[in-house]
Amino acid sequence: MAEESVFLSRTRTWDAFYAEAKVTEFRRRIYLEAFGEEYPADAATDGYITRGELREMVEALHVERGQKIADLGCGRGGPGQWIAEATGAALVGVDFSAVALEQARARARSHNLTACSYQNGSFHATGLESLSVDGAISIDVIWAIPDKPAGFAETARILKPGARFVFTDWERDLSPPGYPAPVGDHRPLLLDVGFEIERHQLWPHADSLRRTFYERMLARQGELMRGLDEKTAESNLREARAWLGFVDGVDYLQHSRRVLVAARKPA
Repeated sequence: MAEESVFLSRTRTWDAFYAEAKVTEFRRRIYLEAFGEEYPADAATDGYITRGELREMVEALHVERGQKIADLGCGRGGPGQWIAEATGAALVGVDFSAVALEQARARARSHNLTACSYQNGSFHATGLESLSVDGAISIDVIWAIPDKPAGFAETARILKPGARFVFTDWERDLSPPGYPAPVGDHRPLLLDVGFEIERHQLWPHADSLRRTFYERMLARQGELMRGLDEKTAESNLREARAWLGFVDGVDYLQHSRRVLVAARKPA
């Protein structure tokens, strides 16, 4: 019962995030300022994924036209749709936010992406059939998954033998109070459920981009406070202050490493 309550609370939190268009617009402007040409504005992303990382994910997936990939924690769907178009594969997106799923469907319709479909589910209970996909992706989601071993086991279940799971995330020694417990290395968790590690690539430049993003956010605090309601604005500012170490003096970004991982399910 307590677990169900936590899940419903997380769902409401993310539904509220995806429903707030002004937050999305503001954060995307800051991403563009901080990332420059590396920000994939055409993918309508809400996170830290870059063009370079998307291209690396496409290469690491080894999928072809006519095959099918799963986008786990798909959110609004933009980056997954970018990868689907680049590979020619069909895509099924899974997320527990009904608001995000509707926005992903709307974007797929507006871009005539008929091979992209979406369904409600969670990382550890996707609702997809066993051995049903030729690849799986996840973009900046795993840090927020409470039970990562269960999520990785579920991913292995839905993949066909020889298929890859490719994701971006952070490996951390420390996280600010209130954030999920950090994972210093994803590889042991993946090996425990049978994956083979093909790539574990750190992106040092991505950490400086993220720092620039938070610094730009704080520099535009007045605009943020004027454009959003007080609670929403303060939530975004609190995030920036926490990661930059202005809350308790710990620069948490120094303990956070951006990573791209490709893991293969044995044939």
